[in-house]
Amino acid sequence: MNVGTFSPALTMLFVYALLWILMGIRFSELSRLQKWLSCALVLLLCAMNQFLLRMLGSASYTKLIFFTMHLPYFLIFLRLAKCGPIKAAFMILSAVVFTAPSVHISNFVKSVFASSWALLVSNLLTYAAVLLLAHFVFRKSFNYLIKYGDDAFFVRFSVVPLLYYVYFLAAMNLNFSALNPPGGYVVRLMPTFYVFIFYFLLLRNYKELDERRELETARATLHQQLAAAGEQIELLNKAQSEVAVHQHNMRHHLAAIDAFLSAENTRQAREYIKAVQNDVDAITPKRFCENELVNLLCSSFAQKAERQCLRLTVEAKLPRRLSVSDTELCSVLSNGLENALRAAFALEPSGRWTELYCGVRANKLLIEIKNPYRGKVVMQNGLPLSGREGHGYGCRSIQTIVEHNKGLCTFEAEDGIFTLRVVLPLKEIGESE
Repeated sequence: MNVGTFSPALTMLFVYALLWILMGIRFSELSRLQKWLSCALVLLLCAMNQFLLRMLGSASYTKLIFFTMHLPYFLIFLRLAKCGPIKAAFMILSAVVFTAPSVHISNFVKSVFASSWALLVSNLLTYAAVLLLAHFVFRKSFNYLIKYGDDAFFVRFSVVPLLYYVYFLAAMNLNFSALNPPGGYVVRLMPTFYVFIFYFLLLRNYKELDERRELETARATLHQQLAAAGEQIELLNKAQSEVAVHQHNMRHHLAAIDAFLSAENTRQAREYIKAVQNDVDAITPKRFCENELVNLLCSSFAQKAERQCLRLTVEAKLPRRLSVSDTELCSVLSNGLENALRAAFALEPSGRWTELYCGVRANKLLIEIKNPYRGKVVMQNGLPLSGREGHGYGCRSIQTIVEHNKGLCTFEAEDGIFTLRVVLPLKEIGESE
């Protein structure tokens, strides 16, 4: 299996394109210096490897490819992908595996045709086919693995491509022509075939297992959020009951005030009236709309915003009853407002504000929460990433509830303003019951 059966320059260009596909690097996200420098380095390496092959010959050149090909590419893509040395090493080993089909086909073509043009055409066709395979079959799985896989996972599963790499280097100058076909072809092709099967099963199963774990985490988080929402609703209803009790006791308060006035004790009457008024104001939810749950939630968060010297503006136009369950609506609003108040509180008092809009249009519940923020918001799969350990489940909970109700939600951070938008389809009350 002689490395001289293919062009080093052509192979390096192929690997360059392959790694861009599998590692999910976006050309538009690189700086102008990175774009020009990476391209210039690759072209320089291509020319250098082609020169060394011609000057040293195939046998001597193959002993240097670790230093002339693999190590430089490792350093280049370590810088471009910024994924860490372990993942970068895994991808270089994987790239060697993806060059194997071209090596095998090149050896076959060379044994049948003496023309260098036939060898070039076979190289081009093989590389094109492998790039298409990488793009349509392996790209999403590799991108997912690079983004979410941890270093321990890569260390464990690098054993297979590493063993193949050792086999590749050891067999590079071996002569398999003494093996009669088809046995000779099987000996050469089976290691490559097994490694490709390994990659296919590994990537497929890893994504399924990781998505299942994420789903279980989201389900557990949603259960906790809904339980907390139920408790919050119970507390708010208790507060509303206390208001009803005060209203019921109003005649007793009026009787006490009448007694103070009859005794011409106006000062004590004023103090009593002020005390009753403060007690009622402390527990009376402010009315924002006809929906009692939204009134209670907004009143609770308005008091919290006031304690934080934060301006909360609410525009609520909701009917008394909605087809969305109280616990789900409470979870969406509570998580959204909690995140908004926390982000706005990090600013100076003069810049702390949050806006909430919720209404019904075209038989859909619309919710929009806006707030300023400090720093940079990192988005991943449409969700903002939380830098605090044990946090970040609120947005995921909102997304899960919205998907369960077949609605839409977006999280946007632009020009220092973070915006949450939720659209939930509504049913007729009779239908939902």
